[in-house]
Amino acid sequence: MKILIATPLFPPEIGGPATYVFNLAQNLAKRGVEVLVISFGNSENLLWERNENSFEKIIVPLKMAKGLRHISFFRQILQNGKNFDLIYIHDLWSVGLPVRLANIFSRKPLIVRLGGDSLWEVAVERGLTKTILPDYYEQSKNDRENLVKALQNFVLRGCHKVIFSSIFLQDIFLRYRPITQEQAIVLENSQKIALAISAIEPLNNQPPVLLYAGRLTKCKNLETLLKVFSEVSKKNSQLIFKIAGNGPQMVSLLDLAVRYGLGARLKFIGVLSASELAKEITQAWLCVLPSLSEVSPNFALECLSLKKPLILTKYNGLAENIKNKLILMVWLKILKIS
Repeated sequence: MKILIATPLFPPEIGGPATYVFNLAQNLAKRGVEVLVISFGNSENLLWERNENSFEKIIVPLKMAKGLRHISFFRQILQNGKNFDLIYIHDLWSVGLPVRLANIFSRKPLIVRLGGDSLWEVAVERGLTKTILPDYYEQSKNDRENLVKALQNFVLRGCHKVIFSSIFLQDIFLRYRPITQEQAIVLENSQKIALAISAIEPLNNQPPVLLYAGRLTKCKNLETLLKVFSEVSKKNSQLIFKIAGNGPQMVSLLDLAVRYGLGARLKFIGVLSASELAKEITQAWLCVLPSLSEVSPNFALECLSLKKPLILTKYNGLAENIKNKLILMVWLKILKIS
């Protein structure tokens, strides 16, 4: 069996499907599957190499102009796709569209795995919506959104299977996108979910440190959380809030921290390794994930696997037996609570 995996990110890049794709490629190679990963990355030039884990990868430089790098990605799929039995893609846009176009000629089975909805995520980042994911599809959209949606639907129609990381996202796509129940498959992170089912420790007498870890984007709704923290910390000056991660919202969050006079009560601790994050979670008093919606909240599962209490948006893709262990909130209304 020969599988080509197309992904927007791959280690050492952080975020999105990077770690998932690496583990998938490694496990497939161990089972004797011939694997080629094609990804965008921060290489100086087009890069090909054989990984020490016995699979090959091609890196298309992100430094290329946006249109040119997508054409380069298309060419790599066109040249290599014909030699593989299956093409496995990890989004509907940055790599999904070039793969779908190249596959008009290669005619290989396509499978896409979705851990989120980039149409909604980009709309939030561009300030086009502030609503939760389920409500977004009921809103009117501008011409660009409609074009992107149409092209993403073109990708979906060409896929033999669509793998979702949660029933929550699958149900939204079945209702608003051109896929059938026969195409749809839900594959959750069974290992983390098994760990997360264990009992959660109650809040204890640890120093009152709140922790968030993840990308610093508008979807994560961190500006609202900072407003809440600034109000709550007036009543408890011992509260400390740590933010782990990086992203496009960093500058605006720093500006808000100055405006609210948070000072040393707010600590940006950067991007952490898995072991460093586990240590921070263990030392935290309470973890917080204030996203508008969360399709596959890995940070939540990490917290639960370490038996740490967590506040999470009500609109998430976790199973009901896990949701029962969390403090669920509608973050758009949380300022009234604070």
